[in-house]
Amino acid sequence: MSATIGDPSDLARRLGTSPVEKIPVPPDLAHATNGRRLLVLNSGSEGEFTRMGTALLAALKTNPKSVWLCTSGAEAEKHRTQFVEFLNGNGFAGHLAWTLTSLGDEIDQFKSAKSGHLFVAGRFDGMDFEGKECRLVVVPKLPRAINLEEEFLCAYLRDAKFMLERMNQRIIQALGRCNRDESDYAIYFLVDQKFVTHFGRESHRRGIPPNIMAEIDMAEDDTAIDGSDLSSKVRAFLAGDFTSYDDTLKGLHCKVPASSPADTSSKYANDEIVAWAAMFDSKNYQVAAERFERCWEAARADNLIELAAYYGWCRAKAYYLQSRLQTPGALEKSLTALEEAIQRGGVSAWFNQMRASLNRARVVEAPLTGSTVADDFGEVVLQRFDEILERYGAKSTRFERWCQIIETGLNSDKHDEYSSALEQLGSLIGYHADRPKYSGSADCRWRGVFGNQKEAVTFEVKVEHESSNKISSTDLGQSHNQKARAEAEFAALGYSVRGTIVTHMSEIHADALSSTGGIKCIQKVAILALWKNVQNLLSRYRSQWSVDDFDARRLAASSVRTGFPKNGWLTRALDRPSVWIDEGSLLGEWTRRA
Repeated sequence: MSATIGDPSDLARRLGTSPVEKIPVPPDLAHATNGRRLLVLNSGSEGEFTRMGTALLAALKTNPKSVWLCTSGAEAEKHRTQFVEFLNGNGFAGHLAWTLTSLGDEIDQFKSAKSGHLFVAGRFDGMDFEGKECRLVVVPKLPRAINLEEEFLCAYLRDAKFMLERMNQRIIQALGRCNRDESDYAIYFLVDQKFVTHFGRESHRRGIPPNIMAEIDMAEDDTAIDGSDLSSKVRAFLAGDFTSYDDTLKGLHCKVPASSPADTSSKYANDEIVAWAAMFDSKNYQVAAERFERCWEAARADNLIELAAYYGWCRAKAYYLQSRLQTPGALEKSLTALEEAIQRGGVSAWFNQMRASLNRARVVEAPLTGSTVADDFGEVVLQRFDEILERYGAKSTRFERWCQIIETGLNSDKHDEYSSALEQLGSLIGYHADRPKYSGSADCRWRGVFGNQKEAVTFEVKVEHESSNKISSTDLGQSHNQKARAEAEFAALGYSVRGTIVTHMSEIHADALSSTGGIKCIQKVAILALWKNVQNLLSRYRSQWSVDDFDARRLAASSVRTGFPKNGWLTRALDRPSVWIDEGSLLGEWTRRA
């Protein structure tokens, strides 16, 4: 039994069951919520914990207990470690911190403790904390995906609205953990800046009760106040002073718009469930193909692009498995179905990459018309562009602030500030970018897989202004060590590794010239020029982009796709004969526009 199971068709999809029927509940009861909630959103104007950390400390001084609802075990452990350090550094040393296990004993231990913090992974319901048991909940990340399947659905099937409702259901569940009775009151810190972007679109509030929407509106208004004023509001709320809270909420509740219409994609759930069962349980691939075809046709009729393409891929998979049983004509049906799916969903990177599978199956040398996996660097970058715009918004000033932070960092002569900006730039253009913390590690490292090419680049950052103003043998030695360590870590996995120094300097000491040995020196202005070029593409993409309009995203992608280089561009740039990599060398394969 649950009051918040969400859409019954999607519940059936998740469980793989026959259609689920909800017990009818009167609308006034279905939309009711218990007690009072004060939601705190990240303003986006500061670091993720600066402003919220001030308010969180104010809350902990009154109520030294918190529940953290995380999307995964790894996230729960990461935040547990970071939060314990935060507590120890702010006068709360000795607080216990539990990570919830499958047995669940930690819940009772937490409830009975006077202080402490419970970290929960991938679970947003089934835990009740009444009254003084806990009045503080932290949700570090928008619960968009809690497993690999959902990560795929969110990344590539953006018009599958059932995922939006599934995510909102988790948010509703999270916001009820400490509100079990009308007398309960609790504060919910929604740390991820993506919450602001998500709630900022009315179409994304599908399925959220009116009371909670009014609370969200109040939280959005509160993003304009600083940490000190927010802390005062937190203290008043926890002290039971609800006069201002109740008056504000009453005024906002009157302005809440009508609920969004139900998601039409839920009507495909039963055919989808039957298809999966036929494919994997009974091995009846013909039935699976027929049911997936019904999903494919219905989604196309509803003008869904990526979801329809996905059902087309599933249909192709069913025919392919049927062909393995030597069924006449099944293989050609599979290839035809796959080509149709690619043509419908080809604006997304995953469908684009399916072209390589189709080409291999047809044993042809010439690729199909359009983008192929042979040159998918641009598709990977476009996916990163989507992630950035979903986070910062297509119209919000937060996007400009984010761009300014990167540009300031890439102009900086401060080591850590520059390294952080270099990491963000690498991530933006499709690499897994990080700054390893172990001894002797690279200041920054980019690692990527594009098509069949794997490449890794280490960066030794030398941007501080020193008296010698020349690259020394010590600098080159550090870069060689970083490259060797990366080779030991990644070469066996098929990566080609390059070592570099990024610097404002323009000379190498005479006694160090013989030590270059393949290490390349990238001019600082060349990295800045790369950023400017990428920023130009992102800004053009943003000007036409819309998260809710697939055709707009398709048009936006087409307008910038020709600006991206082919796979392996960075490796080729670093393999040039010269030790120095200037702007022309680094951006040689990019199409640049004024």
